[in-house]
Amino acid sequence: MTANIIFDLDGTLVDSAPSLCAAGNRLVEELGRAPVSVETYKSFVGRGIPRQVEGLLEHTGGVPGELSVHLARFREIYDENPLVATRPYDGVAAALERLRAAGHRLGVCTQKPTIPGRRVLGGLGLSAWFDSFTFGDSIAVMKPDPEMIRHTLQDMGPGPVVFVGDSETDSATAANFGCPFVIHEHGYRKRPWQEIAHSAHFGHWDAAADCILAALEAPHAAAGALRLS
Repeated sequence: MTANIIFDLDGTLVDSAPSLCAAGNRLVEELGRAPVSVETYKSFVGRGIPRQVEGLLEHTGGVPGELSVHLARFREIYDENPLVATRPYDGVAAALERLRAAGHRLGVCTQKPTIPGRRVLGGLGLSAWFDSFTFGDSIAVMKPDPEMIRHTLQDMGPGPVVFVGDSETDSATAANFGCPFVIHEHGYRKRPWQEIAHSAHFGHWDAAADCILAALEAPHAAAGALRLS
């Protein structure tokens, strides 16, 4: 059985929070504000760059003037080099290789815009593993709209679908589409991963392939029923 396995990017395949935080801190420092920690910044990630920047500004004192001005400046800063301090999680490449070797199709569905998204995937040597990509500016909607998954599937093929992510938004996207959701425990979110609806979960990418394959075999598993670390 060939399946379509779709992955979120930030907080799932790659640890990009330090890079995003560095760009965000340059922005708030230009506004005369104190920087935030990476751990604090993680809570802003996952709902798209506009919401991310808005969350940062609200946290540090409110949005001064038009959000669009600060959003444009953030993008200028971040797009200078989105690879700074961004790394794949340990074990990602081996897991993707195993899933591809098993005959499955792989896709990326992320809120990150196309230009930095492709630079991150290409710069980290991950692009070649994937058959399809949907970025935050690929279509008119973003996650948790299920159209994001449908768009990713256009370049894949028939078969069951599983979505792998790290956040409340990713869980809602899978639920809205109607497929199992596998959660990466060490990503970015507002609540503990245990409180987010999921079909399976893994703590390290060394266990991800087994976890994803188990979710495909038991698509209606109760939340939290499958655990591989």
